[in-house]
Amino acid sequence: LHVYHYHHYEPAAVKRLMTRHATREDDVDRLLRGSRFVDLCAIAKQSVRASVERYSLKDLEPFFGYQRDVPLREASLALRGVECALELGDDPDDEALERVRVYNRDDCFATEGLRDWLERLRAEVVASGTPLERPELAPDAPSEGLSEWLAEVRALASRLIDGVPDDPADRSCEQRANWLLAHLLEYFRRESKCAYWERIRLAELEDDDLRDERDAAVGLKFVETVDGGTARCPIHRYRYAPQETAIDEGDSVFAARPDDVNEAPIGVVVAADPATRTIDVKKRTASASVHPPSVFRYSDVPTHRLNPALLELAGWVADHGIDANGPFRAARDLLLARPPRRASGTGDVLQRDGDDVTELAKRLVRELDEGVLPIQGPPGTGKTFTGARMILELVLQGRSVGVTAVSHKVIRNLIKEVVEAAAEEGVTVTCVHKAKHEEIGTEDLPSNFFEVDTNQAALDAIAPGTIVGGTAWLWAHDDATGIVDTLFVDEAGQMSLAMVLSASRAARNLVLLGDPRQLEQPQQAAHPEESEVAALVHVLAGEETMPRHRGLFLDRTYRMAPAICAFTSEQYYESRLACAPGCDVQALVGDGPFAGSGLFVVPVEHEGNQSQSPEEVAAVARVVDDLRRLSWRNREGVIAPLDVTQDVLIVAPYNAQVSALHDRLPGMRVGTVDKFQGQQAAVVIYSMTTSSPEDAPRGMAFLYSPNRFNVATSRARCAVVLVANERLFEPECRTPEQMRGANGVCRFREMVE
Repeated sequence: LHVYHYHHYEPAAVKRLMTRHATREDDVDRLLRGSRFVDLCAIAKQSVRASVERYSLKDLEPFFGYQRDVPLREASLALRGVECALELGDDPDDEALERVRVYNRDDCFATEGLRDWLERLRAEVVASGTPLERPELAPDAPSEGLSEWLAEVRALASRLIDGVPDDPADRSCEQRANWLLAHLLEYFRRESKCAYWERIRLAELEDDDLRDERDAAVGLKFVETVDGGTARCPIHRYRYAPQETAIDEGDSVFAARPDDVNEAPIGVVVAADPATRTIDVKKRTASASVHPPSVFRYSDVPTHRLNPALLELAGWVADHGIDANGPFRAARDLLLARPPRRASGTGDVLQRDGDDVTELAKRLVRELDEGVLPIQGPPGTGKTFTGARMILELVLQGRSVGVTAVSHKVIRNLIKEVVEAAAEEGVTVTCVHKAKHEEIGTEDLPSNFFEVDTNQAALDAIAPGTIVGGTAWLWAHDDATGIVDTLFVDEAGQMSLAMVLSASRAARNLVLLGDPRQLEQPQQAAHPEESEVAALVHVLAGEETMPRHRGLFLDRTYRMAPAICAFTSEQYYESRLACAPGCDVQALVGDGPFAGSGLFVVPVEHEGNQSQSPEEVAAVARVVDDLRRLSWRNREGVIAPLDVTQDVLIVAPYNAQVSALHDRLPGMRVGTVDKFQGQQAAVVIYSMTTSSPEDAPRGMAFLYSPNRFNVATSRARCAVVLVANERLFEPECRTPEQMRGANGVCRFREMVE
C-alpha cells in the first residue's frame, strides 16, 4: 500500500487527525515508518522540467490532460462558507458541501493522473536503457519495547475510561478527569512522534521549500569563529538569507538533505539574532569543519522520567479512584479543577475587591493542605514579586519549596527574586538550582544561591527552609516523590498539563503562576480535546480571567499608564485590571505628537508588503526622531531624558522587518514579541508590517493574535505607537476566531480616536 499525495498537507492532516482523535494511530504509524506516503510534488520538481512558473498541481494538470469540474475560485468560496458554518455550529449549505466534495474529488483524480503520467515518463526512460531503481520499503513494525509500553498504557487508559459516557455532556466531574488523564498518558509520545516525523520531512526538502519553513534557515554563509568554543568544538557564526525562522538559542540544528536522516546534529545554537540574521552554532567534533548551506532545528522531549511519573499517577487512580483519600492529592485536584484545598476549608470566594493580593497570597499558601493554588498575573502586576514573597513566607516557616518552569532562565529569575525579598527582610535563605552543566558559572549569583549539575545533588539539598529549583525532569525523578512541601510552577500558562502532572509527584501542594492571555505554550502535535492545554488554561476552564472561588487574579498593574491599562483590561482581562497608584503620573514630557501618555496610531500607505515594509521602517525612524526630543516621567515623578536606545522597544511580527529596522536604527531594542515578554520600556513602537490581512504570510491568526498583541502593547509604561496600514483596521473576517483576533487591533484604533 502506498498513499500518493501532492506536497505535505495530506500527511500532516492525517497525522493531526489521528492524534487529535486518538484513533488509527498504529495504522498511520506503520505507513509513516514504512515510508508509504509518496510526495508527488517533490518527485515532479526533481524529475520534470516543465514550462510553468510554479509546480502546483493545477499548473501541471494540462500536461496530463486533466479538466476540473469546479473552478478554484468557486471551490474556495464554498470552502470558506463551510468552514464558517462549522465554526458557528450551523449546518453547512448543501450546495456548498457538494462543491467542496467535487473539488476534493478533483484533487484525488488529478493526483492519480499525475502519478500515472510520471509512471509513463519513467517507463520511457527505462525503455531507453537508463535504469531507474525504486526506493526500498522501510520496515514498518514498531520496536519491541515500544509495543510493550503501548500495550501497558492502553490497558491502563481503558481502565480509566471504563464506564465514561461517550457524550462529554453526560460525564460527571470525576468522569471528565478520568477521561482527561487517560488521554494524557500518550501526550509526550505524541509530541515526540510529531517532532520526529517533522525532522524526516525537513531533512528531505530542497532549499526553495525550506525557505518557507520557520524551523529552518537557508543560504547560510560562514562569517567567523567566535569566542567561547574550543579547538575541537568551535563556535561558528553564520548569516542566513532573509526569511522567517524560529531557530533560537538552545536549539539543536541538523544539516538539510543529509546522507542519512538519522545523522546527529551538527551542533547547538548558542546565540541567535534575527536583527542581524545570524546564528552562532557550537559544533560537535565530527562536524567542526562542516559548513552546511541550510539547517533545520529538531528537539525531542526526553520522556524517560515524565512518562513513568504519569503512569504512576494513572495507575493509582485506576486502582483507587480519582477522588479517594491517599497520595497524589494535589495532582488529582488539578485534574478535577478543584478550588484550593486549605486547612481552614475551601470557602466560596478567595478574593474580594480591595484585598491586598500579596498578603492574601501569603496567607492562602500557608493554608494549602494538599491543594492547588492558581494565580493569574497580567502584565506588570508583579507575578514574580508575589511568587517570591509567597516562597519566602513558607521558607521562614521551615517548609521546603521547589521551583519549576519551562526554562532554567525563568527558574533562576524567580529564585533571585526570593533572595532579594529575603534581603529586604534581613534574613538569609539557601537556594539551589539544578542547572545545565554548561551554564554553571556563566551568571553572577548571590553567595547563597548555588547551582549543581546532577539531579541527586539537587535532591540531596532539599531540607526544611530550603529552596530548590529544576525543570520537570528533576521533580519527576523516582527519588523525588513527596520530597517538598510546595512546588511553585512559574509560567504555568506555557507548561503543559501533562508536564505539571509529571512534576507534581514531588510535592504535597502546587502553586501555579502565569497568564494564559500572554504567549501560549509551545506545542508540536495535535492532541485529544482538553489534553493539549497548559496547566493554567485547564484551571481556567474556558474563562478569560481567574474565577474568584478558584484562585487569585493580580488586579493591579504597576507598569501601564491609565489609557494603556484601560485598553488591555477591556480587551484581555474582562475589565478587572486597574492601575496601581502612580501609574497616572507616567508620561512623555515635552512638545511633539507623542507627548503625554496613551495610545497612538501612525498610518502608513503601502502595497503588497508581507514580512517586510520599507515604508514602515521609514515611519518608525521618524517616530524615533520625534521621541528623541522628549523626556519621560516615571511613577515616582522623576523626569529624565528619554534614551531611545534603552527606553524604547520596537516590535515587529516578522524577522525580516526586525532585521530591516535594526539596519536602519542600530543600537536600539528591536525584536519580535517572543523576545520581549517579561520586559518593559517607557515607549513601545509596534510595526505591523503587512499591507493587508490577505498579505499576511502566516495568516490572520498570527498577525491578529490576541496573545501576541497583548504582549506587544503591554510592554509600555507611557505610550504605545502602532505603525500600520489603515487596511489592517478593516479586515474581512470570515470566522468568529478571526473576529476575536481582529477586534483587539480595531479597538486599539477606536480608543486612539
